[in-house]
Amino acid sequence: MHPNSMPSPKIIAVYGATGNQGRSVVHALLRDKSGGIRPRAITRNSESDFARSLKAAGAEVAQANGLNPEDLHIALKDAWGIFVNTDSDDPSIGNVGSPSETDLGKGIVDIAIKAGIKCFVYSGLASAGLLTDGNVKSDCFDEKYAIAKYAEAQPFEYVATISAGWYMENFLSEELCSVFGGFPHFTDEDNVLTLSWPSWGGNAEVPLTSIAADFGDLVHGILLQPAKFNRAFIQGLSQSRTSEEVVKDFEQVTGKKARYIPMQDCKSFNTRGKRFLTTVQQMFDYCQQCGGLYFGAQPSIREAVELKRLAAAAQGRPREDARLQSMKEFFQDHFGGKEF
Repeated sequence: MHPNSMPSPKIIAVYGATGNQGRSVVHALLRDKSGGIRPRAITRNSESDFARSLKAAGAEVAQANGLNPEDLHIALKDAWGIFVNTDSDDPSIGNVGSPSETDLGKGIVDIAIKAGIKCFVYSGLASAGLLTDGNVKSDCFDEKYAIAKYAEAQPFEYVATISAGWYMENFLSEELCSVFGGFPHFTDEDNVLTLSWPSWGGNAEVPLTSIAADFGDLVHGILLQPAKFNRAFIQGLSQSRTSEEVVKDFEQVTGKKARYIPMQDCKSFNTRGKRFLTTVQQMFDYCQQCGGLYFGAQPSIREAVELKRLAAAAQGRPREDARLQSMKEFFQDHFGGKEF
């Protein structure tokens, strides 16, 4: 090799690139200053607004559908690694007569093997069925678990599963927040911002992930040291807070009165016939029955802290800029100057 020549950067395909997780991963990889990584955003519609914004930011964009093996195989050409997030709410899967999420995920794994992918990172979850001895069934949790286990059994050089907690960004959705009392958008009859959702079980701490601020960096960290995290299940956690602490954080940032009133039964809220809300209902049931072990173990930010530091270093950021985002900081960013 010529002494002045540099090895080609490793192409990292990001499947589901226009979703919340995927966009975070693409932007994190674009911040890499080592010259060793280049993201390729894979989307079903390369002309969507999100796809265009990723391209404008500097990402390569490829159009492919995981249910079309030929197209996906082409999109993975020359890629070294891949991050995959399958969308449990995708209307093209999970219905009578259509493929399941497991079918989609295993198919992507098979195509990745054929394409010569060396490092496979999957956004997975613990199994609700296994951890509750079959008392709670959740297609979302159980199928993502099955996909991750299938990937681990394949001859990839490196495989890792990263599991996101409750998105901090969920507090930005007025539709979702209206199901749980209205906090932090709508006051109740007492003119108070009320968070009302079921107990999370165990010590009642909510596993929280800032997708935009942290999740992509955590995946970046895995890709930087894949051998260290090979065949690992990683808690993609930013912070754990009780529901009472969440509303207190909001009060301290905004000065607005807020409170938490537990919902007595996890099956009390209206799922409105939506698959996502049914999954949320099953999540609360699962967490209550397994002692709050959302990840299948006690929540820990140990690995997330390490991964965040690895990513920050590769992105040329100072060590003090390598902290995971807190719930209070998230509220400050999004609600600090908001009029209510």
